[in-house]
Amino acid sequence: MYKKHARLVLLCFLLLSVSALAACGSNANNESAASNAEQPTTRVYKDFSGHEVTIPTNPQKIVILGDIPGDLLALGIKPAGNDWLGEPYVYKSELEGVVDIGYPHNMEKVIELAPDLILQAGYGGDDEEKIYQDMSKIAPTVVFNRDAVTYDRIREVADIVGKKQVAEDWITSYESKAKATWEKIGLKPGETATVYLSLAGDFYVMGHFSLTMSLYQPQGFSASEKVQALIDKAEPFSLISREVLPDFAGDHVFLLSAPGTEDEKAAKALIESPLWKSIPAVKNNHAYLASISWNASDPITMERFLDELPKIMGIE
Repeated sequence: MYKKHARLVLLCFLLLSVSALAACGSNANNESAASNAEQPTTRVYKDFSGHEVTIPTNPQKIVILGDIPGDLLALGIKPAGNDWLGEPYVYKSELEGVVDIGYPHNMEKVIELAPDLILQAGYGGDDEEKIYQDMSKIAPTVVFNRDAVTYDRIREVADIVGKKQVAEDWITSYESKAKATWEKIGLKPGETATVYLSLAGDFYVMGHFSLTMSLYQPQGFSASEKVQALIDKAEPFSLISREVLPDFAGDHVFLLSAPGTEDEKAAKALIESPLWKSIPAVKNNHAYLASISWNASDPITMERFLDELPKIMGIE
């Protein structure tokens, strides 16, 4: 009788336990569903140009307008479309499959892509607002600050697309790698550098824009006096005549051009000229030729440039 009673008690206990577990599981699922339901699918975002836009919290298909699709790639997002795919990006192979929407923009292609978000690089151009209005008819469109320094820009883009922590992780990783690179190069305090660009038959000197964002860092180079004047006036670059090239030169000079083009021929002609050879940095073997593909400030280019810089400078 005792054994029979014990078995009944045990059976009741087991049945109650299973029921309780089922109830707990049901409650957990309900709580999870409720939690997910509480997460908004959209939010209002005030962009760089002052537009207040309702955007998806987790965009799935993004079209980016501007020359830095690498910003999205660095955040783990491959854009669906872009209008600057002809650029000599160092990460060009990673853009395979991205649709070229052209410029002026092929609006039919943009519509066919059915993006849920369009990111527009803000340059302050005359046609910027018109482009914004046209794109806004297709999908929520957000303007971001193209000219911001890389850390600020990648944080801004990451905020828009819901990848804030990814941006912070990249910054931490980059700073660690940059510290090791500058220690390897071993600059003296205050050493300066200047970046020149041979482009379309002209020569430019870069302010704090593109490649110089990789060079002008706390442990890296400083800008020469005249380049610093450009930076102080918020000029990202300046068209200059050949005659004044030496005036902007720092302790080190970088001359960029596109390999296999007339621009490269112009750069090579320059370095054979008495004018170029008169620059102290050239006399001290601190002049370097490099591809224009490094003249970018997206996270992928900047990180890969850390590996390339010691090679360009002949340190390894």
